[in-house]
Amino acid sequence: MNELSPMALLRFVALFLTQVFILSQIQWFDAVSPMVLVLFLYWTPLERDRLWSMLGAFGLGLLTDIALDTVAFNAIALTIAAYLRPALLRLSYGSSVSFHTDSQFSGTIGQNLLYLFWLVLTHHLIFFVIEVFELGEAFVILKETVFHLPFSFLVAAVIAILFSPQKR
Repeated sequence: MNELSPMALLRFVALFLTQVFILSQIQWFDAVSPMVLVLFLYWTPLERDRLWSMLGAFGLGLLTDIALDTVAFNAIALTIAAYLRPALLRLSYGSSVSFHTDSQFSGTIGQNLLYLFWLVLTHHLIFFVIEVFELGEAFVILKETVFHLPFSFLVAAVIAILFSPQKR
């Protein structure tokens, strides 16, 4: 499945606009701003080719980086997260993930939230490693990740639960 659905395009645009115009303006504790761009990967169907997922993630990250002037941090972090997506899916859903053909939403809410957590953690670690770009500053990288992760995960989880096409 490599076609572009109207729903995927709508989510792409909605995530971009939400991140740029709403979430980037929110500063919790004068330092922490939630980043929820990984919801694009969370909502991407499992049968989508890895290349298309990586290109979509790169495009969303690059547009966001241009709008927020963050020097391709999101583009790189989202592209790497898209590349690692199959491993994160297996980590969250177990080896049976290869038997799911419709989407990751066939798992339990706990598995879905665990998958979202791994996506957010992966994005944030890569984002802050690139931002600091000095492994001697590992404490700063961990501090930024630990401060941003709970708020980003909470906002992303609420959005995912409210707007995911769950089979009820």
